[in-house]
Amino acid sequence: LESPNLYTAKVMVYHNKQQVDEYVINFGIRSISYSVEKGFVLNGKEVLLKGACIHHDNGLLGAAAFKRAEYRKVEIMKKNGYNAIRTSHNPPSKLFLDACDELGMLVIDEAFDMWEQKKRKNDYHLYFNDYWEKDIESMMLRDRNHPSIIMWSYGNEISERAKSRGIEIAKMLVNKIKKLDDSRPTTQAICHFWDNPDQNWEEHSPAAFEVMDIAGYNYKYEKYESDHKLYPNRIMYGSESIAKDAFENWKMVEKHPYVIGDFVWTGMDYLGESGIGYSEYQKDDKEEWMSLPGWPWFNAWCGDIDLIGNKKPQSLYRDVVWHNSELEILVHEPIPVKKFEHISYWGWPKELNHWNWTGKEGDTLSVNVYSSCSKVKLELNGKIIGEKKIDQETGITATFKVPYQKGELKATGIKTDNTTVSKILKTAGKPAKLILKTERHTLKADRNEIVYIHVSVVDSNNNIVPISTLAIEAEVTGEGELIAAGNSNPHIEGSIQDHLFNLYNGRGLVIIRSNGKTGMINLSVKAENNLNSQIQIVVD
Repeated sequence: LESPNLYTAKVMVYHNKQQVDEYVINFGIRSISYSVEKGFVLNGKEVLLKGACIHHDNGLLGAAAFKRAEYRKVEIMKKNGYNAIRTSHNPPSKLFLDACDELGMLVIDEAFDMWEQKKRKNDYHLYFNDYWEKDIESMMLRDRNHPSIIMWSYGNEISERAKSRGIEIAKMLVNKIKKLDDSRPTTQAICHFWDNPDQNWEEHSPAAFEVMDIAGYNYKYEKYESDHKLYPNRIMYGSESIAKDAFENWKMVEKHPYVIGDFVWTGMDYLGESGIGYSEYQKDDKEEWMSLPGWPWFNAWCGDIDLIGNKKPQSLYRDVVWHNSELEILVHEPIPVKKFEHISYWGWPKELNHWNWTGKEGDTLSVNVYSSCSKVKLELNGKIIGEKKIDQETGITATFKVPYQKGELKATGIKTDNTTVSKILKTAGKPAKLILKTERHTLKADRNEIVYIHVSVVDSNNNIVPISTLAIEAEVTGEGELIAAGNSNPHIEGSIQDHLFNLYNGRGLVIIRSNGKTGMINLSVKAENNLNSQIQIVVD
């Protein structure tokens, strides 16, 4: 993970002493093992899987698998502390696996989201019996030399997973996988039997788990300990979990070697399942399931990372859970009078890490301080709001009620040795200028080359204005073309492929493609009040 070295194998084919073909492939050298006593071991070292389920799409680009987009996705995950990705629920692009090999990311390579029984009327169940063997072969013969892959998954929440026919299919799939590669364990993601009310976990899940090498649990961390008593040789992991349960899931991983990791649904926002991670205000506080909100929601909004690659509140929470950060501050937006917040199963409260609430002066806001310290103190403009202890065995959250006034909100964590760590949220001023920041300064003159350029608005002190929704007009000239422009807002505001878009939380993103010619690409952006900015990219 720290030193993802790769090697090259060159295979040459000769006929009558003449070379007739040649093939070059990258590979890696590593060892993996699994046990209930030591968990997952990579190159002799025990590793806890900090995992994310990832869909195939690339945000504003849709399903297009440009090399830069696939590498960027892995880079973002690694930057945010993840060391493993589950490709849900289909094989990824080859470029994605190349990125995982080169950057040091572990992968669960997954084949199917359904077998013979349908989830939708036009899904893969129509083709399973005719194509499962060909598709398994295509996936594994393409992917088995990728050292990043540590498991083969042959299903996710399969409708017939615990029925006699499902067990028969599972054995058939596992046998095929083992014939093509027996160096990696097999797995399947098993959820509770909401779709088969005549079945239950205790009676029916064991038959499904028995077929696989490593047991994938979807949203069932509370079953780890009881199942371990019944099946002490079973190795488990959270194949899917929700952000709200990150603390509880990770406690299980840290506590029990037989629980080797946890994979959140999802690592990044994706197109589809629109609004599955919603939080909405209702007139009453009944905890009832709401149908998905529909238009104008257009992305799932359940990711730790948003559609353009920025951290969302749950990612900051996870940073503390995973010990990547000692303290984070998040402020819940003012809740409308006589309204209650309803958060979907995959959702997160409407909190943000900023202190800009113009018009709400004097209103009481809820502030969560997430910390691994034993005690936290909160101050507003130098005045102590309060101090609270945190019991690390039960949670990492200290909640304060704070009357809003602009200025500086400071949280300080006090450790058991009396050393401290602190973070500050400052009220930003009015928009003063637009900032463009490119992820690459040069491109090759190749149609497959793209560049991501971040757009943000800052005040006169260069603080991002986190409530800005400025309308932006982008213009690309020179040897490139604009192929996407937008923000992370889960509510669609127009096309994400034209030159007009709004900022969201003060940020936006422009993606430009090379036209294949050498020269310069020029991007200029402008907004109201004569705000504008320009940047150039070299194409060689």
